[in-house]
Amino acid sequence: MWNSPSGRAFFRRHPLFVAALVVAASVLLARWHGVAGIAVAILLGLAGLRWLGKMTGLAWVLCGSVAVGVFTVRHAIRDADERNLLGNAGGAMAGRVLKDAKGSEAFWQAPVTLEDGSKVWWEGRGEMPVSGARVRGRGNFGPLQGARNPGEFDQAEWLRGQGVAAIFHAGWLDGEVTTGKWPALGADVRRGFRTAVTAGLTSDSEEAVVIRAVVIGEQPPDAEELIAAFRNSGTLHAFSVSGLHVSMVGLLAWLVLRSLGVRRRWSIPLLLALIFGYSWLTGNSAPAVRSAWMAAVFLGAFVTRRRPDLLNALGAVLLAALLWDGRLLFQPGVQLSYGVVAAIAIGAGWGTRLFSGISQPELYLPTTLMNWRQRQWLCFRRWIAQSLGVSLVAAIGSTPFTAFHFGLVTPVSVFAGLIFLPLVFVLLSVALLGAALHAVSPTAAGLVNRMNGIVANGCVLTARSFAAIPGGHFQLQQESSPFLLIYDLEHGAAAAVFSAGDSSVLLDCGDRYGFRRRVVPSLRRLGVVPDAAVLSHPDGGHLGGGNRVWETFPIRQALLPVERSRSPAFRAWLREAPQAGVRLFQAGNHVELPMPDGARLEIVHAPDPHSQNAMADDRVLISRLHWRGWKLLFTSDAGLGTEMELLDTGRDISADVIIAGRHEGDATLSDRFLDAVNPQAIVASHSDFPPEEVLNPQAVAYWRSRGIHAIHQGQAGGVTLRVDEAGNLRLEGFADKSVRILKPR
Repeated sequence: MWNSPSGRAFFRRHPLFVAALVVAASVLLARWHGVAGIAVAILLGLAGLRWLGKMTGLAWVLCGSVAVGVFTVRHAIRDADERNLLGNAGGAMAGRVLKDAKGSEAFWQAPVTLEDGSKVWWEGRGEMPVSGARVRGRGNFGPLQGARNPGEFDQAEWLRGQGVAAIFHAGWLDGEVTTGKWPALGADVRRGFRTAVTAGLTSDSEEAVVIRAVVIGEQPPDAEELIAAFRNSGTLHAFSVSGLHVSMVGLLAWLVLRSLGVRRRWSIPLLLALIFGYSWLTGNSAPAVRSAWMAAVFLGAFVTRRRPDLLNALGAVLLAALLWDGRLLFQPGVQLSYGVVAAIAIGAGWGTRLFSGISQPELYLPTTLMNWRQRQWLCFRRWIAQSLGVSLVAAIGSTPFTAFHFGLVTPVSVFAGLIFLPLVFVLLSVALLGAALHAVSPTAAGLVNRMNGIVANGCVLTARSFAAIPGGHFQLQQESSPFLLIYDLEHGAAAAVFSAGDSSVLLDCGDRYGFRRRVVPSLRRLGVVPDAAVLSHPDGGHLGGGNRVWETFPIRQALLPVERSRSPAFRAWLREAPQAGVRLFQAGNHVELPMPDGARLEIVHAPDPHSQNAMADDRVLISRLHWRGWKLLFTSDAGLGTEMELLDTGRDISADVIIAGRHEGDATLSDRFLDAVNPQAIVASHSDFPPEEVLNPQAVAYWRSRGIHAIHQGQAGGVTLRVDEAGNLRLEGFADKSVRILKPR
């Protein structure tokens, strides 16, 4: 193909795009080995030299070699910084904040460049710093935390791609934030813009949440059901300021400038100023900055009186980015954004021709003889054909990346975009109008924003309608074989899921943060949709934040351990879950419950339902899962008192595996209890903080001395249990890749 006339013509029309592809191939191989990256650059350069000329070949070799060299050096520097920081005892540290902190004054996170030039992920408390501010505090360094559970977002890999070497845990005291005049001014302007686009609307209303998500890319923190609708309809990209938003702002500005009669030579600098200004107002997210530079290259062709070329603009920005830092090539967002733009640039003509039958005028009726209504109908059909074509090629371009990184395919997005994208354009336009009016007349801005709330509701209705279409979206990696997954969560929170493909049950839900950031992404990636829940005790670390659970998944029934509790999250289960259609059952009224895959959950111990003044860890439900001949005992956070109470009943509590947590102030898994259960394995939770959640190494060593397989979740991470074809029970640790096989007794 390279040596064909059409191939050479393509390369000559889009030289920057082809050069970027050569450099990308070199960097991809360099991740495996630097020499391999250089070799690819040389081989491709020789091919370019032979077929396209000496200068082209040399340019490819030079660009590829430079990009590989920069990529290798940056990797080496980051790795050296990581070794140095993790070998550092910590103490007083100071640095400059690179992006506005995320979180709250109780706990925030931000990337920070320390005074020695190394880059860390700073975790602090107190005043939240903004981009450009200086932070100072005392603390210690910790390693980047990778994924601990199947399907979970790998934050460590993402941070490494940003050049971050370690996490700095700042202490509770002695923290200091110093904000200069210009960073403070910038923060005030951005906060003012955020306020202006939703002035007149209730701050936490769904309309305001959607407007802020679309206009400034602010992710809704507690709206999983809303996010799921946009994700499943293939329209979630609207919640991240990217090329879509930048192009819409550019189009809107172009229309305004044309209506004002501004000449092209003056319009382009103004357009670029507005585009880069919008990117800055929305926090200079990486996709927005890339798109702004792509627009600058594309529009620059008009200034130099050259024919603008989208592929060349894409290639120029990608080439510059790879020469500066090739690590970005491995970020899913980068792959997705560049892949979609490339697909549109290459395939838009083909896609439009595919739907050209829609845009054909009536036979034997020249356009000059059409009346106004017929011409408008023809224009509308041509817009439909073009939109369908672009949506189709965009879907084709994005599908490989969404399937690989997220395991999700959304064919319905081809049609959802026809309605959704015009709504987003209107919403963005009206929001910018409201922001402009807010400086002059807050009352008028409020009226405009309330009208925009109607548009926001239209966006939500569109997303939910298309997400509800059968077959409109599906997970590729759906787990169909039965399994039990015990999650590894922080701060003593606990959650597990027992699934048999068509039916799944949550056995505790984790805390509010762990449910949203760990459990939900994992279940979505695995294609598991729980429809029932069993709660072990009224502790916030096990309740998933209450309403968030049934708003995220179609929970139809739930087993509660007690009837009353002071816990706000547990009261939400009692009060709000029935209003959402969740049937509640009390553990004390049941002996056992049917479970997926023909299993059954036996209620071994139900706490006193009325002892609401007792601490949560003394009101624990203990259950035993009978599954394919195996018995799995869930003791949760039960302490010595509960164990003795259960042993005094004299009932059989034998089991093959114990799944255990930590009691806040009491011992767990006593000798007498272990004698009665006689387990082959113990899956024990662990958290570095608070201290009472730390798993005692001496206890682990003692269990192993008794011949018990002790699985330390601080090392193993999430643990998956499966029954293999031979009837053996496999226990697989996600973090340490360990496998233990239990034989039937």
